[in-house]
Amino acid sequence: MNTEYIHEFVVLAETKNFWEASERLFMNQSTLSKHIKALENYLGVPLFTRTTRRVELTDYGLAYLPYAKTISDTEYEGLTAIKRLQNIANGLLTLGTFPSMPQYQVTSLISQFQNQYPNVTVRVTEDDPINLKRYLENKTCELVFTRETKADFENNFLKNEQIKRIPYLKDRLVALIPKLHPLSEKSELTLQELKNENFCLIKEGSLMYEIGIDACRRAGFIPNVIFTSHRIDSILDMVSTQNCVALLMDKHLTAPTNGLKNIHEEVLWTYVPIIPEINSQISICYDGTVSLSKTAQLFVDFCTSKLFEIK
Repeated sequence: MNTEYIHEFVVLAETKNFWEASERLFMNQSTLSKHIKALENYLGVPLFTRTTRRVELTDYGLAYLPYAKTISDTEYEGLTAIKRLQNIANGLLTLGTFPSMPQYQVTSLISQFQNQYPNVTVRVTEDDPINLKRYLENKTCELVFTRETKADFENNFLKNEQIKRIPYLKDRLVALIPKLHPLSEKSELTLQELKNENFCLIKEGSLMYEIGIDACRRAGFIPNVIFTSHRIDSILDMVSTQNCVALLMDKHLTAPTNGLKNIHEEVLWTYVPIIPEINSQISICYDGTVSLSKTAQLFVDFCTSKLFEIK
């Protein structure tokens, strides 16, 4: 049995149209039809009833479909696992990181590492910290830079032996306020002082959104969130032009390589630290139950040697 034919059967079952299925599979309709017929001959039963425009699964096709999906998915996962190992053997480092890499000097670290080891290739996947741990679990990434709240970090660092953590940076929550706002001259702010403001936050479903919402709830109120975005520049613009307050981390705004230097001179906002302090911990994480590849270990050692410079 040709497993490619099984995958083609799954696609045709989903589209119920030879033309659409052949387009998705990058093959002509005649070849697809021959492959489906060959699969039906092998199984000894018809999988589809055919009309001039559409096809429908027969009872045999309906019964076979979940098994065909399992075969197709398992083959893809197996091939992906082999390709992943080949890439690692060839020196590829798969690295996951949260957004805002330049502000946290992750981009600079990768560049310095590749300058020191020019034969190494680094593949970077950017996602929210909420999703990055999954990348370690399914081996999409061998290492990740991720963010945790201080409490979560301390709890996980002590109790979770599967995920190994190398503390990288710590940052703290700040409020972005229009410069003409009455509170903009203060050196520190409590969230209670901001409870009647309109808020801008990083997009819903992100860790930064959860940190902001949770901090406000702990301060005794539910914030009136009028804007969310994954783009920090959009949030800065809302604070400047719409008289809103935003909650971000100080490292989002203070790193010299974050590309915001010129914007600082133009926009009409300032940022004030929140008290009591609300911190998050940035760590380099990896699966402690398996040995790191040579390239990943080189990167961990390289980053460890750079930590004092960064801090």
